[in-house]
Amino acid sequence: MLLSELTSIKIGGTAAEFHVPETIEAFARLLAELRDARPFVLGGGCNTLFPDGRFERPVVSTAKLQRVEIDGTSVVAGAGVRIDILIRRAIASGLGGLEGLVGIPGTVGGATAMNAGGHGGCFGDHVAEIGLVSLQDGGLQRVPGPDVPWGYRSWNLEGFAVGWVRLELEPADPDVLRCRAREFILKKSRSQPLSQPSSGCVFKNPGSGSAGALIDAAGLKGERIGGAMVSERHANFIVNDGTQATASDVLALIRRVREKVHATSGVALETEIVLAGASPVGPATALGARAGW
Repeated sequence: MLLSELTSIKIGGTAAEFHVPETIEAFARLLAELRDARPFVLGGGCNTLFPDGRFERPVVSTAKLQRVEIDGTSVVAGAGVRIDILIRRAIASGLGGLEGLVGIPGTVGGATAMNAGGHGGCFGDHVAEIGLVSLQDGGLQRVPGPDVPWGYRSWNLEGFAVGWVRLELEPADPDVLRCRAREFILKKSRSQPLSQPSSGCVFKNPGSGSAGALIDAAGLKGERIGGAMVSERHANFIVNDGTQATASDVLALIRRVREKVHATSGVALETEIVLAGASPVGPATALGARAGW
């Protein structure tokens, strides 16, 4: 399986093992069977950078975990449901709260594990309950959303994968929600390189500041290594210009950005994207993460 075909940045070698379980139960059994091989759980692949060459860890895709059930203001969604589909279903049912996440091409599982953020809040704000799967024994358990130690771009729950989530949303006029969603996606299209292959925002915002502003101030817009380039539209995006970039190009560019930003501002940027099997690029990266969305 070519991993470049499964990620939004269109980079990656081949997977030594690739699995697509069709049910939550099969997903749980598979994770338990593969635990010694450190399975990598893959959602939509929109924040994930796989290495060049052969990726030895088993890749387990949530693509077939597509359950969506709506009952009143409650929405249950499987880990593999894409965020854009979830938002459309919610809006059509007159349920608001998620439209600020419009334009994010990830999945429910990844949006939960990364506590994806958008206009006006984070995904975790709406999670009432999570169906967790243990990466050690495949055990299934329910955890109330308020009990999750949500953080900035993290749910802070190591050793688990998302099986499903239950969201509590707010009743609203579908036409109003559609207008809001259109406004948000228009704003994103003006400020983000949505038409170019990327993994979304590369770095976490430091404190109350903006990683993009720091990168821009360091004069790095348009900076290039091989086929990888710092977007000229939004400096916190690295794009695969002409789809010719390698993972090595991206990692080298990440290092260069971190070094120049630290030299100009004293800030040590932390990566937000999941670097699957990559060499370290800084003191606080997503290395070792087991899930990409």
